Amino acid sequence: MTKDQIRSLASLDNVISSSRVLNLNNIYKKNRVSSDYRQKPLFSNIQLNRAIILKHRLRPGERAEFTDGRSVATKILFPLDPMEIKLGAQYLFVGQKDFEGRLCEILGERTLNLAGDLVILQLLDSIPSLDAYLLRQFLERGGIRPADCYLENGISDRKAVQQFILNEISTLVQMSFGLDEYGAKAPALIEELLSPKAAEVTDELRQALQMEKSAYRQGLFFWKAILFYKWQIKKIIPASEKVFREIRRIKPIGLISKSDRIKIEQIRNKVAHRFSLVFSEANDILSIYDESYDDLITNGNITGFREFLVSSSQIFTQLGESYNDISHIVNFWRFRPKKGHSVAVTLEMLESMLEELDSMSYVQATNRNWASTAGGDAGNRTRTTEVNGF
Repeated sequence: MTKDQIRSLASLDNVISSSRVLNLNNIYKKNRVSSDYRQKPLFSNIQLNRAIILKHRLRPGERAEFTDGRSVATKILFPLDPMEIKLGAQYLFVGQKDFEGRLCEILGERTLNLAGDLVILQLLDSIPSLDAYLLRQFLERGGIRPADCYLENGISDRKAVQQFILNEISTLVQMSFGLDEYGAKAPALIEELLSPKAAEVTDELRQALQMEKSAYRQGLFFWKAILFYKWQIKKIIPASEKVFREIRRIKPIGLISKSDRIKIEQIRNKVAHRFSLVFSEANDILSIYDESYDDLITNGNITGFREFLVSSSQIFTQLGESYNDISHIVNFWRFRPKKGHSVAVTLEMLESMLEELDSMSYVQATNRNWASTAGGDAGNRTRTTEVNGF
């Protein structure tokens, strides 16, 4: 498998929504005759509403496009032909230098006409992943309610996610209301705790935590968003363990030289080690929440949990990036070419896969001090990518 194949633009054509991808072009092709789709578009601009949006780990040569030191960007792909994506696409990153000017150039629009769409793009850029369930929460928080077809992939997860979140929150709410009162109100509270009204419903908890209403409302929203990632990480652990074992044991088939064998072993061990570090980072971030929550429940100590809520938006972003790293590795590895149930591959194929993993920013960013951060308060013209260019 060549690098061109690994990063084939055409491979996005069947994706509608994932943690990394929101394929509005695919949604357009499947729903263009729907009245709901036409009446409630996500973006008002037609071209933008048929784009492919993805979270992209910036490579060294792309980082010069930004002034904020970011490692992840929201990339917009504009297919040259919406019905035949293999013909290629123009692209740019949200927030890159002269972003609005370049976007207007591609769309043939003035900035004033794109004001509403720019707000949505900034919202998409502000969250670390594009999971449909999570995206729905953020859009609704901003008063944006597009047609259901844009977010239908998150519907199947809704019940399981909400039950997980409710299980986490309910213990604390019981403490706030008292067991008898909570039990009497439980049916009505279930929906309200998972809605934008949650802060008002749990105002007794806000008072106990000695927080201002605006800070508490934001903290509660991001607390639930963090629990979404906690649920996702729990789900992906079995697949991650399998990928880690395969990376550790995979060997090229056929006769290879000693120097090639040493090179493969070094890259494989480095990637496997960094993969384990990425998972450790996610666990470290979650421990900030777990420890503060347990201390509140067990010892009645409000200080740690109040600090968690105050820092929850930063913790959410960091945890989301770590989850995306894990998900990206797992999905990249899962869709590699296989022969039966074997993990054996050719030297060229294995070298290409491991070098691709090794070149990604997340496996190089092993010095991020997540705990201390969370605990405290390309080119000058729009570019065109061919089939292999995303």
